[in-house]
Amino acid sequence: DLLEDPELTPYFSDKWEVKTEKEILMDTGRTYIPDRLLFDKSTGKVIVIDYKTGKEEDKHIKQISDYANALTQMGHKNVTQLLIYTNKKDKVKQL
Repeated sequence: DLLEDPELTPYFSDKWEVKTEKEILMDTGRTYIPDRLLFDKSTGKVIVIDYKTGKEEDKHIKQISDYANALTQMGHKNVTQLLIYTNKKDKVKQL
């Protein structure tokens, strides 16, 4: 169902180099494991995707923001955040 959603299909093309559930290790020893990272092969843009079920919660925004901040600290300048709520009609929340 997710792969057929027109709002999501652009994130499942061969335009992206995809990393799924890859650990990000910070200098502090803290680790982050986002659900999906997309790296645009031509522009350097990065999209962080985290999948959620249930209702929207503030902690989801904090979590994905932490992932984006970690990528920014690693030198990525163009980072977009997407929360995908798998059980909602309006699935995508871009931050």
